[in-house]
Amino acid sequence: MTSVGTQPLTDVLLAHHVALLAIPAIVPAVIVVGVVLYIARKDRREEREERELIERAFDTTPEESDNP
Repeated sequence: MTSVGTQPLTDVLLAHHVALLAIPAIVPAVIVVGVVLYIARKDRREEREERELIERAFDTTPEESDNP
């Protein structure tokens, strides 16, 4: 029996923050994705520049070939 003004003893559930537990796994994953996207973007840019350079090298008009 409990006295007046006191709460009965029961199980108390303490909340835990799942996000705080997930941060150590999410942060490295986000960093890896960022690095992969950066490398892919850089590679595509370099490939485009290389393709344009090759096209300019092989793109000769008749005026260019007539002039020595």
